[in-house]
Amino acid sequence: MFNTLKKYAIPLILSHICIILIFALPKPDLWMAYDRRAISDGELWRFLTPNFVHLGVWHTTLNLAGLWFTMLLFINLLKNIDWLAWFAILFVGNIVGLHLWVPSLDHYVGMSGALYGLIAAAAIAEFRLGVKLSGLLLLIVGLKIFMPQLVGVETSYNEWLGGNVIEEAHIIGFIQGLILGLIWPKSRLSEPKSLKARSSMKVEGTK
Repeated sequence: MFNTLKKYAIPLILSHICIILIFALPKPDLWMAYDRRAISDGELWRFLTPNFVHLGVWHTTLNLAGLWFTMLLFINLLKNIDWLAWFAILFVGNIVGLHLWVPSLDHYVGMSGALYGLIAAAAIAEFRLGVKLSGLLLLIVGLKIFMPQLVGVETSYNEWLGGNVIEEAHIIGFIQGLILGLIWPKSRLSEPKSLKARSSMKVEGTK
């Protein structure tokens, strides 16, 4: 039980923070959301905190579902210290990217951009280890991200979510994730058990 809690400590903590902020504070986004003018006035914590606040319950639920999907799929890829580094890089990197490359954006909340970065980083990292299926997942996620640029986003979806989807956040996060997964030292990645078993079988076969 303790080992499982330790293994999933990061998504558990993040989930609790997001849920608490919805129900404990009436308007946490007033001082935690991305706000271009507030950042210009020196409120630099807003480069991190927008990831923890959301448009509402449904937005939070979708983001946490994406978080747990990614972590359950790739949890064994990294040690907790490396996962922590990835989250910090992608959380801050996504908001900084929006600040620099989307000058028309004044307000933003949510972690979906960083989550797309996380799944891209994990998928490309596993692909480097020889997991071909992760390459297919990367392709599917990439298509999902860039398709709205061609067909647009349904207005009804934005209304259901409680605000407009910022597609630029997804694109920036995805690209940042690809770079992170490509440059992260291979020595700090853990091979899936199936690959380890296959490698050991090859070694035994050569004896």
